[in-house]
Amino acid sequence: MASVNTQFSIAVHVLAAIANYKTTFTSEVLAGSVNANPVFVKRILVKLSKAKLVTTTVGKSGGYDLARSPESISLFDIYSAVSPPSAFAIHTYEEKKWCVVSSNIKEVMGEVLIGTQNAVENELKRTTLADVVSKIRSKSR
Repeated sequence: MASVNTQFSIAVHVLAAIANYKTTFTSEVLAGSVNANPVFVKRILVKLSKAKLVTTTVGKSGGYDLARSPESISLFDIYSAVSPPSAFAIHTYEEKKWCVVSSNIKEVMGEVLIGTQNAVENELKRTTLADVVSKIRSKSR
């Protein structure tokens, strides 16, 4: 079974929490909301900070806050910040020249992968953090 990368969904979770409550949170509080290891959440927050999606304040009342409005942060911005893996991977093996499938599958699946990845990225570009927060709020009514 392949491992699953959850950094994108955790990044959206922590940013949605900050946007929803409109306040600054420590990484420990955000990790509690995600129910994940604070060190793991902190690593994601560092990536979000480098991408200029969050700002950090140090000190007793420090923490993380949004660097931009939720309306101006697309899910693609978040996706790009955490460098997630491709939609799928293409297996590697030694090609068997005598087999037409073996000789061509990598190129064909590479084209499928590009199309799939483009479709995912285009959908993420259309959805903002504000859209996510709005959907969360509508489900909590």
